[in-house]
Amino acid sequence: MITNDEIVDDLNELVKINNDRIQGYEKAIKDNEDAGLDDLFRHYVVQSQNFRSQLADHIVRIDGLAVSDATSTDVTSKIHRAWIDIKSALTGKDRESILSSVEFGENAAVEAYQDAIEKDHIPAYIKEDLQKQLTELQSALDRIKSLEKAA
Repeated sequence: MITNDEIVDDLNELVKINNDRIQGYEKAIKDNEDAGLDDLFRHYVVQSQNFRSQLADHIVRIDGLAVSDATSTDVTSKIHRAWIDIKSALTGKDRESILSSVEFGENAAVEAYQDAIEKDHIPAYIKEDLQKQLTELQSALDRIKSLEKAA
């Protein structure tokens, strides 16, 4: 039998992915030498903050506890952040390197959302919101890819 705890755990994983996405874009803004990307990256920070808020609302509605630490991340997220740090250190802070790192992170977020949506125990009304968020994440990924190709 599926419990609310399982749903809460899955939603909290998406909260963590959004925390990582926020931190990744904040780092990209800090490291970025191309001011033209800053507004886009700030938009994605706000987008993930909104996603995180929506997820927390769902968690509270099903009597769960949302991840209490707004910067909490999972092991996969920490690995990704470390990968961005390493890649930045090795390849510099040029536009192409930053976009490549961001693309890696967006791919991870899209995959996490796809995995969550495929789970049978996630209620349909939550899946509907997850699908909307996934659509926006896929659009962000496409935008990053097109910028990277142009770089």
